[in-house]
Amino acid sequence: MQKSEIEELFYKQKNYSKIKELLQNSNQSWSFNLLGKIYLEEGDTKNAYKLFQKTGNVEICAYTKFLNNELNEAYIILLLLKDNSPFSNWLLALISILLDKKEYLPTYFQIRNFYEQDLEMLFKVKQYSLIKRLLKKNEYFEKFNKEIYKYSARVLFNNNYILQAEKLIKKSISLCYKDPETHYMLGEL
Repeated sequence: MQKSEIEELFYKQKNYSKIKELLQNSNQSWSFNLLGKIYLEEGDTKNAYKLFQKTGNVEICAYTKFLNNELNEAYIILLLLKDNSPFSNWLLALISILLDKKEYLPTYFQIRNFYEQDLEMLFKVKQYSLIKRLLKKNEYFEKFNKEIYKYSARVLFNNNYILQAEKLIKKSISLCYKDPETHYMLGEL
C-alpha cells in the first residue's frame, strides 16, 4: 500500500488497527510518526513517545512528555531544543505556567490556537490531575486572552462536565458579554 493510501486510512477513515497491521514491520520515519499519532489518539503516550523518538522529532517528544505529566522533562527538552516555532513557544509557556515559573508568557494567538486542543488531548490521555491544574490557571491566562473561559468550557462540555462548563461560560459572559458564541454555548448547556 502507498503512503498516501495509508494516510487516507488515518485521516479520513480512522482505521487505526489496519494501519498498525500494515506498518508493523516498517522502519521508515513517516511510519513511526503516523503510528505515534495513532497511539496519541488512543491515549497511549508511552508508546507514542517511543515512536516519536525514532523520528528524531524532539518537539513532539516534549509534547508527549507533557501529555504524560512529565512536565520537568518536557521543559528541559524544550529549553535544549531552542526552537522558535509557534508550537514550541506555546508549549514552553504552558509548561512554565504549570510549573509556576512563568518565565515564558503566552500570547493571545497561542492560547487561541493551541489551548483547547491541548486540554482536549489531556482528557483523551486521562490526565485529570493535570487538567485540574491547567483549569486553575485560567485566571492567569485571562491576562492574555479573555476568551480562555469559553475555550475551557467548550472542552468540559464536550467531555460531559456540564456543571463546570456552565460556571466557566457564565464567567466568560461576564468578561465578553458581546461574544455571541458564548451566549450560544450557554443555550446549548
